[in-house]
Amino acid sequence: MTGAHFKFDEIGYWSELKLEIIEKYGSAYTTAFKNTNLKKYYIDGFSGAGVHRSKRTGNPIEGSPTRALKVSPPFDRYYFIDLDEGKTDYLRSICGDRSDVVIHTGDCNDYLRKELLPTIQYKKFNRALCLLDPYKMQLDWEVMLQAGQSRAVDLFLNFPVMDMNRNAIWRNPDKVPQGGLDRMTKFWGDESWKQAAYAESRQSRLFGDSEMVKQGNEEIVTAFRKRLKKVAGFGFVAEPLPMRNSTNAVVYYLFLASPKSVAEKIINGIFSKYR
Repeated sequence: MTGAHFKFDEIGYWSELKLEIIEKYGSAYTTAFKNTNLKKYYIDGFSGAGVHRSKRTGNPIEGSPTRALKVSPPFDRYYFIDLDEGKTDYLRSICGDRSDVVIHTGDCNDYLRKELLPTIQYKKFNRALCLLDPYKMQLDWEVMLQAGQSRAVDLFLNFPVMDMNRNAIWRNPDKVPQGGLDRMTKFWGDESWKQAAYAESRQSRLFGDSEMVKQGNEEIVTAFRKRLKKVAGFGFVAEPLPMRNSTNAVVYYLFLASPKSVAEKIINGIFSKYR
């Protein structure tokens, strides 16, 4: 199993679980729309090649696009987007000449914001399940905002907290490289992430100096969950699932945000098996 111009992504056990979760939800999602005349789309913003390699076993593992194509009842159309031309070429070879599949090579932020999301709206009688699974902080808040305001998108989001801690949210905020700060602000949408990431220490409140203390993952994730509701306008954002690596460190949190309360019930049922 070798690709022409790329390496298959090696994924850890936590990513295998994430793929299972998304597949289970996909099938519940299309089933919920079975007896309606709404068009149902599946969107994968960082689709990869459609196949990964397991770190544990070295075996090939089906990626999210391949699994989405097998969901029953099926979606009406599939949009797979990735920056890596080698990966999109390989995905094309898997999909063959299916007329219900659109594969785009390029930056998903631009493609989703300018071309695809404007066409998906509550009033246009279409709905989408959208997976945004960035490798790092490569996502623009504008995409999440547009998805929320459409009132037509269920959004799976991998919130890359480990990458944020490595590149933006340091114990000493003054030493963070500008590039890390800029990426964090682009992902969050404004600089309010700093209020979520740092709080005045108890001692500094007592003694009047302003020492800021880095907050834990929970505080940052809670603030982002509120933001998806209040600013992006998703009606329901389930308590996210922490995804851990082999050393039990949280790599990212898996969010599901939706305009519908039933989505929260379904995903809570699925998440509870993995918590």
